[in-house]
Amino acid sequence: MASEKETRKEMINAYKQMKHRAGVYRFINKETGTYVMAASMDLKGIQNKYEFAKKMNMPGALPRLIEDEVAKYGMDAIVLEELELVDMKDEMNNQDIKEELDVLLELWQEKLSD
Repeated sequence: MASEKETRKEMINAYKQMKHRAGVYRFINKETGTYVMAASMDLKGIQNKYEFAKKMNMPGALPRLIEDEVAKYGMDAIVLEELELVDMKDEMNNQDIKEELDVLLELWQEKLSD
């Protein structure tokens, strides 16, 4: 039987090996079209934060601009949209992924500013 320390170490290693979804996303107010856009190396974490904020009716877990929108329009007006995922290849390291995210975010900012 594995010790608690070994089990914890195995779980940490498994987490590190797990493929995360990285990409560009935005929180958008369906009523006004106001949005906050960003990029993340862990979209699942962003999704969890959004679901927590919605479930607990705690807009403080969201970006400040969207928190203000929730105060006016309610939590149900806010939607999380994943705009584009990074096509992650096995040979990519974290720096490569961050650079790809920066490019994608810039492209989406230009696209949505028109």
